[in-house]
Amino acid sequence: MDTPYLTPLLKKDRPIWIMGVHDVVSAKIAERAGFDAVGVQSLQIAFVNGQPDIGVITPDETVEVCRKIRRSVNLPIVVDFEQGFGEPYASVYWMHEFERAGVAGVHIDDYGLPYKCPFIPPHVMAIEPMDQTADKIRAMAGEKLNPEFMVIGRPGTYVARVHPDEESRREDWLRRANAYQEAGSDALMAICWSVEHARFFRSQVDGPMMTIRTLGTEIDADRVQYTSDMMQLSVDELYELGYQLQIEPTTMLGVAVNAMVKAMELEKQTGRISSVAEQHGNLYNLLESWMNVSEVRRIRESYGQAELPSGMKPEGK
Repeated sequence: MDTPYLTPLLKKDRPIWIMGVHDVVSAKIAERAGFDAVGVQSLQIAFVNGQPDIGVITPDETVEVCRKIRRSVNLPIVVDFEQGFGEPYASVYWMHEFERAGVAGVHIDDYGLPYKCPFIPPHVMAIEPMDQTADKIRAMAGEKLNPEFMVIGRPGTYVARVHPDEESRREDWLRRANAYQEAGSDALMAICWSVEHARFFRSQVDGPMMTIRTLGTEIDADRVQYTSDMMQLSVDELYELGYQLQIEPTTMLGVAVNAMVKAMELEKQTGRISSVAEQHGNLYNLLESWMNVSEVRRIRESYGQAELPSGMKPEGK
């Protein structure tokens, strides 16, 4: 299957809505629902493997997930490239691996070590020197296998919390954004905790911009928080603010996990499989279409010559 890219979508006058997925099934659901692209984030892959999102999952594990998704859906794939997995050579190496797996673009951050996820406390105050990240982006931009592949720079100023006040944070974010654009980023990704932040970031730089939102941060006060006005915006309203690409990393995973927890608690409580029949729904009908059963039939009928046992032969044959 040829790689579908994001660049043709950027030429259309509408938002590009990227739904976070973690495997083939979730990617098929996103495609069926009509999303524009799928996103594979480190947090999702770590979660489904029972690990914290601190760089434990290796890039080749994520590459293999992307290969499977590429074979199964016809949507662009956007990947969390973390800090580039090392120095510039390593970043180029892994970018090529993702390109060959059919990925349309990656976003690379500058969070530095020890690794941190903005949505999982404790929040570590380190951030990588700007020039180190810019060197990786410069190398990646210069070594793409296909010019349509997107390298998206992700300044991490508002995640690291290094700076003592809002003015110094804004100055640092802008320095990093400009440096990553000059290095060759095809777009910038901004984590906008508020509508005010979204407007500020957009007003300071040109070119395509991506933002990311995740549900559930308000449940725990120790987590970084989105303001309610930011979370209430529709994708069209974000687009009007100037964000052409919008990604949701955990929406589908959170919904699925919580639904499974509730269903299993109910079945254990009642002792009856029938108690979750409605939640289970038409799984076997979906399996029929999603597992290429029709291809199994076609190939067997077209090329199979072996005689079926008498008890398995269709009537009249």
